[in-house]
Amino acid sequence: MTSTSDFKQLPHKLVAIPGPIEVSDEVLFANAAPVVSHVSPDFVKIFGDAIRLTRNREVLFTKQAQPFLISGSGTLGWDQVAANLVEPGENALVLHSGYFGDSFSDCLQTYGAKVDVLKARLGTVVNQAAVEETLKQKNYKILTFTHVDTSTGVLSNAKAIAETVRRVSPETLVRKNFAVFGSR
Repeated sequence: MTSTSDFKQLPHKLVAIPGPIEVSDEVLFANAAPVVSHVSPDFVKIFGDAIRLTRNREVLFTKQAQPFLISGSGTLGWDQVAANLVEPGENALVLHSGYFGDSFSDCLQTYGAKVDVLKARLGTVVNQAAVEETLKQKNYKILTFTHVDTSTGVLSNAKAIAETVRRVSPETLVRKNFAVFGSR
């Protein structure tokens, strides 16, 4: 089999749950390629392309930012942030739009952060005015949110949140679980 036109998935039940997602035949075919070592010269080009594509498609809303491409789940990303960017006793603000808000809050607390949670009504995002007001009340080391919360289907406005933080509390880091290619 040398092309995606020759490749078709076997019939199967639709998976309509948070977490493993349905993928197209083209994606499955691409994943059938041989594994490339992360220390090979071929990987350097692939990884560089992934970073360039992430920047150039305005995923980060700036070409100067450094994306961190993590080979793991969103939970691994939370743990990296909590373990490396927040010291015990520092303030963290979690914008809660579903299940993942609880999990990120728990993770930050495990590493000693003092966590405040702004919780949206089920199926909605946290109100931007509430975010702004909360950021004015105290200094936060980090603000976290889930870009697309698969437990509720909520799509947070990453650009609006980042603009609010830059304007009101520019020293606050912003961390999100990010749906790069599935939100438009």
